[in-house]
Order: sequence, then C-alpha cells, then structure tokens
Amino acid sequence: MNLSISVKWPFFQRLLARAGSALVVGCLLHACRDKPSPPSGQPPVGVVPVKVVHTAQGYQLLRGGTPYFIKGGAGLQHYDQLRAAGANSVRLWSADYADDRMNEAHRHGLTVLLGLWLEHESKKFDYYDKEQVARQHKKLRQQVLRYRSHPALLAWDMGNEINYESANPELYRAINDAARMIHELDPYHPVTISLTSTLENLNRIKRLCSAVDFVSVNAFGNLIDLNQRLTEQGWTGPYIVTEFGARGYWESKKTTWQAAEEQTSMAKALFTQERYTNAVLANSDRCLGAYAFYWGSKFEYTATWFSLFAPTGEKTETVDVMQKLWTNRFPANRAPQVSALRLASPLPSRNLRLESGQEYPVEVLATDPENDSLRVTWEVVPEVKKDLLNPTEQFATPTVPIDNCVRQTSGLRAVLRTPTQPGPYRLLVSVFDGKGSVATANAPFYVLPVLASRWLQPSLAQTTNAVWSSKSTHKESIQQ
Repeated sequence: MNLSISVKWPFFQRLLARAGSALVVGCLLHACRDKPSPPSGQPPVGVVPVKVVHTAQGYQLLRGGTPYFIKGGAGLQHYDQLRAAGANSVRLWSADYADDRMNEAHRHGLTVLLGLWLEHESKKFDYYDKEQVARQHKKLRQQVLRYRSHPALLAWDMGNEINYESANPELYRAINDAARMIHELDPYHPVTISLTSTLENLNRIKRLCSAVDFVSVNAFGNLIDLNQRLTEQGWTGPYIVTEFGARGYWESKKTTWQAAEEQTSMAKALFTQERYTNAVLANSDRCLGAYAFYWGSKFEYTATWFSLFAPTGEKTETVDVMQKLWTNRFPANRAPQVSALRLASPLPSRNLRLESGQEYPVEVLATDPENDSLRVTWEVVPEVKKDLLNPTEQFATPTVPIDNCVRQTSGLRAVLRTPTQPGPYRLLVSVFDGKGSVATANAPFYVLPVLASRWLQPSLAQTTNAVWSSKSTHKESIQQ
C-alpha cells in the first residue's frame, strides 16, 4: 500500500513524543539485527560459506569453495587432541553451551556442526500444540541469529534422534518450518537432521521436510550397511554420520540377567576401524564425513563404553586408529592393548555366577607397543539399573565403585573378593602406560548366596579359566 508522507509523519512525531528517541533508535537497531542475511552477494565478515554440490563423482561438501570431507569428533572435551589427531570438525548437540565450545573449537582450527535441540514428542511436548511449537520455533530463531556469523559454524543440525518412535506429521512439518526459517536467516550454512540408525520415519522426512539439505545418522553396529539401507528406503541424496564407534549396549550380547557385554578397548578399535573404512570412506560419493563418538569421557551404561578418553585424560586405542585413518600415520606413542580378562571359575565367560564373599584370582592380558611400564587399576561396580519410568536417562547415572572388592597382588594380576550382597555386578580394569594412554576391559558377573550358588552350581568349587576376550567378529587387525 502506498501511503503519503503526510500520513506517516504525524504518527512518527507522536511516537517520539511518547517513547523518546532512544527507544525508537533501539527498536530500529534490533530490527536490523533481526533481518535475514542477504540471499546473494558477499557473506558477512568472518562467515565461511558452506554448501553441498552434486558432481559427476557424487555429492560433495564445499567450505569456502574448497572440498571439505568431515573428519570429526562428537564431544565436548580434548579439542587440542582432536586437532592433533588430524580431525577438522566437532559436533555439538545443543546451542545451550555453544558460546564456550564454539570459541574453543575455532581456537583449535575446528569447525562446528551446531545442534539446535528439538523436544522429543512426549506427554510434556505435543507437536499438535501450536503454542508449544511456536515457543520452540522462537527459541531456535534466537539461536540461529546468535551463531549464524560465527566463523567456526559448519552446518545446523536439528534435533537428535527425534524420529525415534514418532510418526506425528506435525513434528516433521515443524522441522521443515524451522529449516525454512534457518535458510531465510542464514543462507550460508546447510541444515541437516540427525536420525537413529533404524531410519524410522525416513519416508516422512522425505515427504514433509524438503527444506532439509541432507540427513545425518547415528550408527554403531549397523553402520556397516547404512548406505545400502538408506538406498533401500529411497534416500539417494547425501548424508553424514553424526555418531559412530563401539558396538552399542542395545545391540550387544546379553547375559541371562540382561547385562550387556562390552568390548575391550582393543576390540573397539578394530570394530571402529572396520566400519569407518568400509562404511564411511567406501561411500564417500554420498557420505560427506563422520563424527567419532564420544570425544571425551562420559558415563553411558558404563564409564568406558563410549568414552575415547579416561576421566583423567588418557586416550584409548580408538583415538590412535582414528589418527591413522585421518592422517595415515599413528601417534608417536600408542595406547596399550588388552587382549583378554581372565577370572578363575568353572563357568564360561557369559552368565558368570560367583559365590558371595569369596575370593577369585583375576588377570588382565595386556601389552604395550613401546613396552612402556604398565599400571593397572581394578574396580567392582553394581550393574547399571534400568529405569522404565525414565528410559532416556536410565543408563546415564554413574555407578559407584564398591570398596575392598579387589586386592592387587602383582603386575597384571589381582584377587577379586565378591560383594556379600547378591545381585549383578561388573569387574572393570584399566591399564595405563604412563605416557598418556589407557586400555580398558570389563565383565559382568552375578553374585549368589553361598548355599544357593552351590545348589545351582554344584561344581563351583572346581576351577578353570573364564576369559573375556578382545576377539572381534572379523579377522582384521589394526593396520601397522
């Protein structure tokens, strides 16, 4: 509508008289800051444009016009070691802690795949509730405006596994609305969404989320056939792997009391190497890169399951393997290797039941590539408890070690004294080389009352060796 100046000016005079010129100037400045970036021309100072292109060889990520294959770590710690290992990027799940972590990543020459957290559909959040969706959309907008010009920004990653068990079309419409908003505010960085490895509701993303530039997937054991499964479900475009690493506890073998069996750090390194080589590098015509999980130390099911570093900062063998894959060279000093954890018992390693309050010799079979002196620590912890009322956090509460359950003897040997309280437990061992590296292994066992154990297991007094081994399901060894 074309209005004359004589109509606008008296209104503007009255506004100045009532609110004051300072308020008006402030509003104008806020309006300028809130405007979308221009869709064409030169990007703002400090912004490095990123886009996905389709070439004759396949899909490719370009950053600043240069091909950029993601070599990343998903985590919040040890960015100096991430960069030293040859990586170029880090994944953050939320913008809530982005200020410090993005600056730290940039200081080490790393880009950031920045997560914009989306609420999972639940009794607390309903995507049919327009007010809830609008509040979330407003929060996302504020985050995009805050970080769109950060020089470390690589791409926006909406949500984490939000497709899990949610087929609500309003969820996917809200995702698409948010992606469109991001593109309007920031035309210089692509938008993705991280999915579960089961690829649930991928068809809804294809149909309802056209503003998303590519998909991302968290995949562990089933990373090996991810490319094939994406194709079978009709996704022929590009993707990245936002989490990969050791076999997940949800896909591992279980004891009869449903305790998951964790790989040794040596087996994890072999497992990770095989999948990265055969599932990421082998499909680089579509796969734009991957983020190793978890770059740091975190408790999830156990203290070591996904942690690539000890809480005290020592790296595991998987870090060495990733450096070899990223740079074609190992670090000068490599992590120790644990090939097996032995416990005297007449039972096979799975479903190991022991008498309460009894002593058993234990031994870890470990070596070091440089023959460094090894220091061993042992712990016994209660098995993590399942929380059916809070399934998303049920494996995130750290278990507390039980005092006086392991007596060190010498070298790689010790004596386990089982807890007096019957129930499920786990024996953990860490082997340090004193040069910044660690190897880990653990094994679940179940403690029975003495009389019950002898009734159930009449041969318990006999001794043989139960062995938890680092053997993987494949025969490849870490490349020398």
